[in-house]
Amino acid sequence: MNRRFNPTGAKASQAFRRAGRVAAQVALLLVFCSAPVMADGKDLRAFYMQNCAVCHGPDGSAVDAEGKRLKGRDFTNPEWQRDAQDDQMVKVILKGKFFGLAMPAFKDALTPDEARQMVTEIIRTSKKGQPIAAEAKGPGVK
Repeated sequence: MNRRFNPTGAKASQAFRRAGRVAAQVALLLVFCSAPVMADGKDLRAFYMQNCAVCHGPDGSAVDAEGKRLKGRDFTNPEWQRDAQDDQMVKVILKGKFFGLAMPAFKDALTPDEARQMVTEIIRTSKKGQPIAAEAKGPGVK
């Protein structure tokens, strides 16, 4: 019996499935490596979308109905960007506003370094109409 490789046989089918699984795993790895993630594995863009977007909007503009109702700050406003101070924003993120009633405190969820990274890499770079989660960039990449 001649045992040559038959590309239409079962072995070829298994090889193609295995190659597909490897390609899918590599693609997932690339997706996770492209987001700003802290050393402990916290994805700050995902954190923003889960905790901040309800008031500040998915793009930081706070223009949707919920953002207006809750009086979320418009991070995309050039005047606000010019006048806002990073240290003050970090303080508000960690301590909240008005005893947590106007904005909850995230001191138990974020470290001061993570809050600063949230300010510099997410809030400072937000643009109206561009969802924060859409362009996942690595830490320090502009």
